[in-house]
Amino acid sequence: MKKYLLVFIFMLSCSSDAPKNLIDEKKMENIIFDIMILNASSGSDLKIDNSYISDELIFRKYSIDSVQFYESELYYSRNPKIHFNIYSNVKKRILKSIDSIKTLK
Repeated sequence: MKKYLLVFIFMLSCSSDAPKNLIDEKKMENIIFDIMILNASSGSDLKIDNSYISDELIFRKYSIDSVQFYESELYYSRNPKIHFNIYSNVKKRILKSIDSIKTLK
């Protein structure tokens, strides 16, 4: 499965056009933020209905699939200014969340 995904991503990287189902920048920021929070909590056994929480739950939350996410991520990675802005905003949100947790102590 991973081999096919790598081949698929490689084939996509040959094209510089925006994918038809490109996720807009703000939604992409929200998705990446949620994924980073989920990954940061991976030490905890987070479960819903006896199933571990995964990226798939986030994809369902935003009504996208993994292919659409990876195509959009690949497109934005080829556009460094946009890509930087998305990740810069995610970083700001994470730092803001950390600050809000610190004030609770």
